[in-house]
Amino acid sequence: MTYHMSRVEYWIQNKGIHFFTTNNPRQNVFAPFSEFFILHFQILSGSDIFANLVQWISLIISLSTVSLICKEFGLSQRLQIISAVFICSLPIVLLQASSTQNDIVASTFILLFYYYQIILVKNYSIPSICFAGLALGLGILTKGTSYILLFATGITYLAYLVFFKIWDLKNIIFRYGIIFSIGLLINLPHYLRNLLKYNDFLGLGTLPSVINEFFSFGVMFSNLIRHIAYQLGTNIDIINWYIYRIVKILLGNNISDPKTSFLDRDFRPPFLSLHEDAAGNFIHTLLIIVIFFTSLAFIKQVKKIQLTSLFIAVISILLYCFLLKWQPWTGKLLPLFLITTPFLMVALNYIFPIKELKITFYIILVIMLIGTFPYLVYNKSRPLLASNKKSILYQERFEGYFNNRPNLYKQYKKIINRLDKTDFSKKDSIALHLGGDSWDYPFLIMLKKKFNNKPPYVFHLKKEDIEKIGNVNFYPSYIIFENQFKNNLAQANIYYQVKDSSKDFTLLKKINR
Repeated sequence: MTYHMSRVEYWIQNKGIHFFTTNNPRQNVFAPFSEFFILHFQILSGSDIFANLVQWISLIISLSTVSLICKEFGLSQRLQIISAVFICSLPIVLLQASSTQNDIVASTFILLFYYYQIILVKNYSIPSICFAGLALGLGILTKGTSYILLFATGITYLAYLVFFKIWDLKNIIFRYGIIFSIGLLINLPHYLRNLLKYNDFLGLGTLPSVINEFFSFGVMFSNLIRHIAYQLGTNIDIINWYIYRIVKILLGNNISDPKTSFLDRDFRPPFLSLHEDAAGNFIHTLLIIVIFFTSLAFIKQVKKIQLTSLFIAVISILLYCFLLKWQPWTGKLLPLFLITTPFLMVALNYIFPIKELKITFYIILVIMLIGTFPYLVYNKSRPLLASNKKSILYQERFEGYFNNRPNLYKQYKKIINRLDKTDFSKKDSIALHLGGDSWDYPFLIMLKKKFNNKPPYVFHLKKEDIEKIGNVNFYPSYIIFENQFKNNLAQANIYYQVKDSSKDFTLLKKINR
C-alpha cells in the first residue's frame, strides 16, 4: 500500500518505469523486478486481481529449486519432498505467498543461483554460466538483502573451486567474470536511474540506513539473539516475558541500541502474530537450532559438496546479522529460512539412520503441518475465515485493502466521494501531499473506479514544490493531504478551499477565479 503496488500504478499512469516525484523514495529507489511482474499482470488484466500470483508462482519455483538442490547433494526423494514440505509449513511463507511483498520472489532467484553454482561445480557449461548470471542479476534486482545471501553462496563455491582445484585460476576469473557481468548488466539501468535522480547508484542515502553504525562480534551476536527471540513469540504472555528477560540478561543495555536497531525501534517481548510482517516461526526456528548442533556429531561423515550447504547457511545468517540492523519485522528473514533448508536436509540424511530421531522428526513434521491451519485461514491481511463478514471470500474488495488499518477505509471513501467529476478536464490533476509511509495506493485505485479507469493525472506534491502552486502549469484541481502536514499548505490557502476533511485527511478544491 505504500510502495509495492503504488509504484506500479504510477508506472502505468506515466507509461514508463522512469523515476517520478514522490514523497516516498522507496517507490523509486528499491529494487523493482517483482513489481515489473505485477505491472504486466495489471496491464493485461486491467486490475490488481492477479498481483498476488507473483509471490505464489515464485513459491512453486522455490519449492522445485530447493528439491533440485537436495537432489544434486545426493539426497533421497523422500528428503527432497520433505524440503518442500518444510518450506510450505513455514508460517511466514504461508502468509506471504498470497501477498505482493517480494521476499519469496527474491528467495527464488537466490535458490536458483545456489542451484546453478552446484551444477557448475559438477559439470561446467555455458548455459549454466548464463543462468547463474541471470539468477544473480534478477535476485539483486528484486531485493537489496539478496546481495548478502548471493555473496554467501557465491563465495562458498568460489572457495570450493579454489581449494579443491576443480578449475584453474584463469577459468575461475573468466567464468565468474561472465556471471558477474550478466548480473551487473541486468541491474545497470536501475543503478543509473538512482545515480541520475539521487546521486547514489544504490539510493541508500535517500532512506533511513538499515546498515549497522558499527561492526563487531557483539553487534552480530546482539542481532542474532534478537532475531531468534522474535521468531519464538507465543500466545502465552509469561513465556514471551521470559524470552524477553533472557534477551535482556544476554544483551543488557544494548537490547535496544539505536546504532544497531532500525529506526531506533525498542526491543519488546515477542508475540504470536498472524500477520505477514510479524509472524514468527517458532517450531522451525527451534528445529533448525537443534538440527544444527546435532549435525556436529555427524560432520565428519558429510560429503565435501554437501558441506557447502552448512557454510552457505552459516555465512548468510552471520553476515546478515553483522551488516544489517535488527528489525522487528520477521518477514524480512524469510530468505534465510529458505537458504538454510538444504543444509537441514543434508543433516537429516545422517540423522535418519537413528530410528528414534527419525520418528521424533516425523512427529514434529506432523505438528508443523497441523500448525499451518491458522496461518492458512486466519491471515490477518487476507482471512479466509473471519467474523463480521471480514473474509475475503465475501468482503467488499475495496474494504479488503484496509484489513490492516480498518479505521482508514471510511476516511478514504469519504474523501474520494467528495470529488466532483464535473470539475475535471483532460488537463486537470490531483496532488497528494502524504508522508513517506502513508498509503497512497487505495487513493489511486478508488480514483480509477470513480473515473471509470480514466482518472486525472495524480502526482505527489512535495513540500519544496508547494510554492509553485498558482503557476499556470502547476495548479492541481484538488489536493489531498494528511492533516499532520497542514502547516505545509498554509500559503496555498489563497488558491484552495477546504472541500471536506476527516480525522487524518483533508480535501482541498481549487478556487475558480
